[in-house]
Amino acid sequence: MHKSNTKTTAIVLVIIILFVGIIAYYKMNKTRLVDKSNYRSFREALIDKSKGFKSNKALQHFIEEETTKDKVIYITDENGNIIVTKTATDVTAPATVVVAEYNYKTAAMDADTLSTIHEVSTSNTKGGSVIAIFLNNDRNEHSGALNINKSYIPANSNVIYVSSGKKLYVSNTSFASGMSNLAIPYSTEPRTQNTGIKIKITGIKTDSPSSYISQQPDVFNILNGIISKYKNKSVSYQIADLKVGNNGNMYPDSIEFTMLVDSFNLEDTKKYFDGQVESFKKANKKYFPDAKMTYSIISDEAKLPDTAIGAQTINDLSTFLYIAKNSNYRFSDDDKIPAKYSKGDVYATNTIEELYVDGDTLHLKMNTTGVTEAYRDQVMQENASAASLAGLTMTTSELYGSFKNKNDKLSSDLSKIYSTANDKAAKTIAIPVDSDNKFTTASILNSIQDKANITHINLDDDDEYAGIKVTNTILNYINSYVKSGLINF
Repeated sequence: MHKSNTKTTAIVLVIIILFVGIIAYYKMNKTRLVDKSNYRSFREALIDKSKGFKSNKALQHFIEEETTKDKVIYITDENGNIIVTKTATDVTAPATVVVAEYNYKTAAMDADTLSTIHEVSTSNTKGGSVIAIFLNNDRNEHSGALNINKSYIPANSNVIYVSSGKKLYVSNTSFASGMSNLAIPYSTEPRTQNTGIKIKITGIKTDSPSSYISQQPDVFNILNGIISKYKNKSVSYQIADLKVGNNGNMYPDSIEFTMLVDSFNLEDTKKYFDGQVESFKKANKKYFPDAKMTYSIISDEAKLPDTAIGAQTINDLSTFLYIAKNSNYRFSDDDKIPAKYSKGDVYATNTIEELYVDGDTLHLKMNTTGVTEAYRDQVMQENASAASLAGLTMTTSELYGSFKNKNDKLSSDLSKIYSTANDKAAKTIAIPVDSDNKFTTASILNSIQDKANITHINLDDDDEYAGIKVTNTILNYINSYVKSGLINF
């Protein structure tokens, strides 16, 4: 009897070991779909060369060269979109379109995103057709997405838009977006002061507008704070040589200008700017350690500019900057809060982005996003009202709608596969489903093809394996589609 029990126990143990081995082998195969060496080679080369990119064309050439190395056929359309199309092995399965945008200004930050698209485009897959697209996004103006041929986003296709940020999540929403352009009459006047203070803020890492605006150094607030300081003290001053590091629909990366004052006020001025430099350093050392504020004294009048920006131009600019809000808008107790949102959630973001002179006009451009078109328009109207109070005119453009995919099957499938394909320790993990509190390219893609099933995966910048795990998830998703329309996983 004892021997029989021992034999039965041994058989059970063998079965368990075999079962565990089969599961382990199954999961090992699932996690081996990514060529990690190829992925890391592309990623490391991109990060290394990104420092030398001077244009989006340079980044485009890098992607094309790397794709050619992998002996993959691609086309580049007239808008700079790089497209790889792979034929279906199962014509009953829907197409999968995997999309990311490329912008040389953020190439290093987007390394995992672009590596994901590259790896998907160069991997062998089975199932439906695969279309991998690198969308040209120079200056974050979405020129590639806006002009992509509709044939590359087929009706009933599953579209996975990939980007990167502060955390990993999958989203089926996007904010609405719009641009406003404030026109300020521009004039100059003769310099009347004998001393200059050259102020520079440099080293700010630019990015696309988002709800993380509060972490971004606000060069316009600093400029207006300095102007207000002198205006309130009734100290005579002028502003000259004002230049902002414009990056299109992105945060500015620098500002410089010359503050012209009388030498009589120089000592107080030096103390004030010493304090400004120290305050800037403390405020930005966590998120922008390379950003710095400096100033230098110009006491030789021969080295000072002969003209300054007209006092009325500076006054108009300062008045608008004082009234307008360059930050997030959050729901409060006084608001009628929509379902699935709570007090404190961001419902809109207003971002002042560009300042430049064109002829006799000083332009101040800003981007506004909102959870719906109504919330976006509400903030844009506030901008227009601020302009009116300052006696100025404002125009709007580039209005893109919000997006919400009520069909969560694609996002649910990806979340499930992420957990199953990447979880080697049998610990339950999944991509959390969240709502984007920013504008994403999903809105534009939906406007081009509203019969596609679109979702957005946001990678975690702080997770060095995020890109590989998401790439593996996408490849498993493509390979696991069966004729019934269900995921075989």
